[in-house]
Amino acid sequence: MIITIKLRGTLIRYFDGQKEKTIEVPDNCTAEEALRSVGIDWEMIPSFGFVAINGKRVMIYDKLHPGDELKAYSKISGG
Repeated sequence: MIITIKLRGTLIRYFDGQKEKTIEVPDNCTAEEALRSVGIDWEMIPSFGFVAINGKRVMIYDKLHPGDELKAYSKISGG
């Protein structure tokens, strides 16, 4: 199935400065599996915040569906 992955904040460096990629992943793929398929091991990224599917914040283990938009956000810090 085809999905779009969009990175936000400091995570865009993992796409060489691009903010999004459209990729093909297996059916019943989870958000975690989709991120790993493009080389993003979220557990190893200290600044990794959360994911959203089609604008709704979800768990990393939630399943994707054809045409979904997966966004990964970095943690926000302020002073």
